[in-house]
Amino acid sequence: MDQHNELSRRGALKAGVGGLAGGALPLPSEQAPASSVSTSADSAAALSAPATTFEFTAGTNAFVTASPVGDQLIAGVQGVLWSIPRTGGPATALTPADLEPTRVAWSPDGSRIAVCAYQGGGFHVWTMAPDGFRQRQLTSGPWDDRGVAWSPDGSRIAFASERGGDPVAGSSYSVWTVDVRSGELAQLTDDPDVEDYDPAWHPDGIRLVFVRAGAKGGRTLASVPAGGGEVSVARTVDKGTLVGPAVSTDGRVAYVQVGDFVQPFNAASSVLMVDGEPVTDGEDVSPFPPCWTPKGELFYVAEGQVKVRRPGTAQSTPEQIPFTASLSVSAATPQETLRLRLVDPSRGAGNPPVLRWPARQWPARTPELVARR
Repeated sequence: MDQHNELSRRGALKAGVGGLAGGALPLPSEQAPASSVSTSADSAAALSAPATTFEFTAGTNAFVTASPVGDQLIAGVQGVLWSIPRTGGPATALTPADLEPTRVAWSPDGSRIAVCAYQGGGFHVWTMAPDGFRQRQLTSGPWDDRGVAWSPDGSRIAFASERGGDPVAGSSYSVWTVDVRSGELAQLTDDPDVEDYDPAWHPDGIRLVFVRAGAKGGRTLASVPAGGGEVSVARTVDKGTLVGPAVSTDGRVAYVQVGDFVQPFNAASSVLMVDGEPVTDGEDVSPFPPCWTPKGELFYVAEGQVKVRRPGTAQSTPEQIPFTASLSVSAATPQETLRLRLVDPSRGAGNPPVLRWPARQWPARTPELVARR
């Protein structure tokens, strides 16, 4: 990875990209719904200021995951987690607008979800109920923890972390696990010359698949035993970047292959792959992990829309799951901001620097947002 061309999340926050340093609200409390919580120092001014409500039916760089039985979806759109019925319809906000959650992983029994949230100066692993309540922080410290994946037996959560390195400058990412009950941490990979991220459990629970990035970026899918040990190569590509592997119950590996970047913003292409074969053609696939269900459905986001395919069947076109969501944003001061995310898969999808623009400068209408007072 080219350390000179990369703007890390840590560096972006330290520098205050866009002229504004980063901050985040806590997870919603147990006593109030996510949409009503605000502990910002500017909350009093925000309450007295007019709010703009953005209604949207699509999400740039959004992600989606399905419950183990496939009846509920959770999508990350505009920096908020939303619950969406499997059949589509109105989306319900689960987290506040300032939480900055990345990724979601369901527990095998569907009773909890794991998420990485920005708290206390870094991203850490949290669990919560699927309705956004009963939050519990599992990791802490000055390091970033990213890309959660729940073990098949429900006892551990795998994630990528720079922990163990310099608490200010950070270090390369490695694959770790945390015991859900005890909080005990275990490091599974430890190679300072590469970045290991986006872990996913094999259904046998014995090993994990992850992306390994070298000097040319994330072009390798690798595997490591669940207790740590020798890393083996599962697949390599000679161009682009691999992000977000997901393993089906029958062992098929889906992931997104992103074309080489045209710096600093856009990728040439992004394709949903299964076992090395493309399953999308011409769709702009969001560079986040797809999600398998036990029925063999594969959920993903493309063109800002939640979609599902059934690889290996005669289905030739994806099913689209429509949703409608609304988000109220205060424009109390020029410092009240919305976030736009730039995804750099060389750090792992979902690990973006955050650029901030004053809310007053946010356009009243974009292809996916419609503002109303």
